[in-house]
Amino acid sequence: MARFAAQLKSTAALAVDTEFAWLMSSATTGYKLRRVTLGVVAGATTPTSQQVTVGINRVTTAGTTPSAGMTPAKLDPNSAAAGAVWNSAYSAAPTNTANDQFRTTFNSQSGVDLPWELMEEFAVALAVTNGLAFINRDNALPASHSYVISVEWEE
Repeated sequence: MARFAAQLKSTAALAVDTEFAWLMSSATTGYKLRRVTLGVVAGATTPTSQQVTVGINRVTTAGTTPSAGMTPAKLDPNSAAAGAVWNSAYSAAPTNTANDQFRTTFNSQSGVDLPWELMEEFAVALAVTNGLAFINRDNALPASHSYVISVEWEE
């Protein structure tokens, strides 16, 4: 299986329950999420110390008019291009399921690295309507503060 990576910086001052990144399947390729790394940046200053929570939620519709976050990078240059799509915004976002599949809380002056390897599976089935949304939960980010997220997946 080929592995891919993508990153993005969210918009600043995200409100509670605001999505900021999506990893969507394609009509021909599902994927397994393998790693998520999260941190907070605050422009030219030190981030305000606060607890932040990010939820990972399955989505059930494709959404409309997506903005690509970046072209996924191949971790093995010999593999084919990624089938999954990394998006940073939508005019109408994909629909989330009722509950997050996973939540993590960390301090805004630190970060978190979440691996899903071996027996820990976080699979997303193939279909343009399937994917994962990354959502700010519990506390709004202060002015000028943004999430930086890196994801790694396997197809």
